[in-house]
Amino acid sequence: MALVAITAGRLVMSLTLHMWYPFTQRADDALLMSYSFPEYPNSSDRYKLAKNQGYGWFLRAVGWSRINIDTVYFLLWFLAAVLVAFATYRFFHRTWLALSTYIYVLWNPLAFENWQGTRVYRNSIFAPTLFILLALLMLFLTSTPPKSKCVHGSTPGLTAAQILAWLGMGCFYCVLGLVFTIIYDMKEDSIWLVPMFIFVLSLKVITVVRSHSDIIRKTLAASLCLLPLISAYSGLEAIKSYNARNFGVHMLNTRTTGEIAGFISRIYKIKSLHQTPEIWSPADSIVAAEKASPTLQTQPGIIDYVTHSDFAAPDILVKPLTGDYISWQMLAAIDETIGMEDENAVQQFFRKVNMEIDAAFSDGSLTKTDKISVSSSLVPRSKHEIIELFDPASDVFSDTFTLQRYYQVSHNVNIPATGKYNIVNKRGLQQLNIDPRNPNPRIFPLFSYHNAQEVASTVVTIYMIVNILLLIVLLINLFCCVRDLHHRKWIRPAFTALSLCLFLYAYAYAFFAMWYAQYLKNTYVQFFYTAGLLTPFVAIGLILGLGAFCSDGHYWESLFARLKEYQANRLSPPQEAVSLHDQRSQ
Repeated sequence: MALVAITAGRLVMSLTLHMWYPFTQRADDALLMSYSFPEYPNSSDRYKLAKNQGYGWFLRAVGWSRINIDTVYFLLWFLAAVLVAFATYRFFHRTWLALSTYIYVLWNPLAFENWQGTRVYRNSIFAPTLFILLALLMLFLTSTPPKSKCVHGSTPGLTAAQILAWLGMGCFYCVLGLVFTIIYDMKEDSIWLVPMFIFVLSLKVITVVRSHSDIIRKTLAASLCLLPLISAYSGLEAIKSYNARNFGVHMLNTRTTGEIAGFISRIYKIKSLHQTPEIWSPADSIVAAEKASPTLQTQPGIIDYVTHSDFAAPDILVKPLTGDYISWQMLAAIDETIGMEDENAVQQFFRKVNMEIDAAFSDGSLTKTDKISVSSSLVPRSKHEIIELFDPASDVFSDTFTLQRYYQVSHNVNIPATGKYNIVNKRGLQQLNIDPRNPNPRIFPLFSYHNAQEVASTVVTIYMIVNILLLIVLLINLFCCVRDLHHRKWIRPAFTALSLCLFLYAYAYAFFAMWYAQYLKNTYVQFFYTAGLLTPFVAIGLILGLGAFCSDGHYWESLFARLKEYQANRLSPPQEAVSLHDQRSQ
């Protein structure tokens, strides 16, 4: 009954705070919303492939479901909490830990954050979907193939129930791969999830091979472990094929992949004294790239637009392009000159341009920078500039544990669909199954929007205290691991190592995310780019640390027994005192 009340309270929070849709954000919220409309395959918008369409698919599913977006997001968090709790139970077989995990995930305060919890944008879906992915990976690691039934005097065989169990496990593995596909297609930099995904699959294959099963069962189980990889690859290829059929290019987006992105990455690699962590594509690098490509010179309007319009207006020397704004600038420039109707022709044009720039690098007419480059979509940096990233990366990583500096309780609301933007706003709200005339209804008379904000603020404080306590437990657990390793016990150290791996993985993403986001000079926007992706790794890392701390049940039972015995001895009077009292009484 307590769990039912806690779950109902969480639903009340979702239905009171409401999701809000900022329809004026042309290149963000409104763009992803446009991907969800039925006419999207026939779109002529210059940004139609500027971002991955994963969130657009999600919004299309919301529209089809006829379920209000507030309820949909609650169901996502509910599913995440159930799966993480079940995975925790599979790991540690502690009911109290599984139930605590359910509450911990369901009431994660990120669900009530203004930009990462209640804003109708892809960043608000990262946390619950990554919780789901990590839970499925944990269940994948703990999954065991059914045993063959061996009758005395006959060869091992499979019953109908065991065949169904094998098929069920195969379906689960395929679902895992498809979930990875959906999350991967949500964001352009999702490549960072691939190493973790492959590591878990490899770890599972190793455990299967090292098991004591018969060779047939091992072979079948190891083969099934490849199903998540196959289904994930197939899902991504299906999305690329959809784009090839409708837009002529076999890729997820044209802003960070393909030949246009290749041209931009070559600009980043041209040596320039004016290139900084803020200014990725200085004017001299852009001009040098144009001079190196006769093909690009046939369309002088492209570079003229890049250096004098939109983000660079009136002139790039006065207003240099910061960060990756050149990628948006290029799409607009191409649309204004050669046009974006034939995406494949654009790719072929820039393929020739890139070949000419590569030739210029080879013959020395263009000089490559000597800075360190880790990705084609990130600016190269010097060693000093890389070292500078540790402080901001540590800052956003540590704030994930406490949410005290940058977290903002949801305070934006939907705008009724009236006035100048009536059509744009109305269509978006309708896709979210929100009444355009009353987009912020008060459903519970005794619980207001302000009450929900106060509850959210309290949850943040509780979350901070709980996380600090879990960190202390994890530190104590490290000393326990030393004792276990000395006695050649491996279970607790293995869980603790997995917990630390999640922390390191989260910190690595924070580091490279700051490589990108440092130019923004806005700590809240940097928090917006990182917290939703870091929180699931940090939270499950803390849960694994607590589970590892409690994994040696016999040790803790004996410790509590000794403590009870000590307490009993303290409360009872000494034997000598009892004897003296008896003598005096006599």
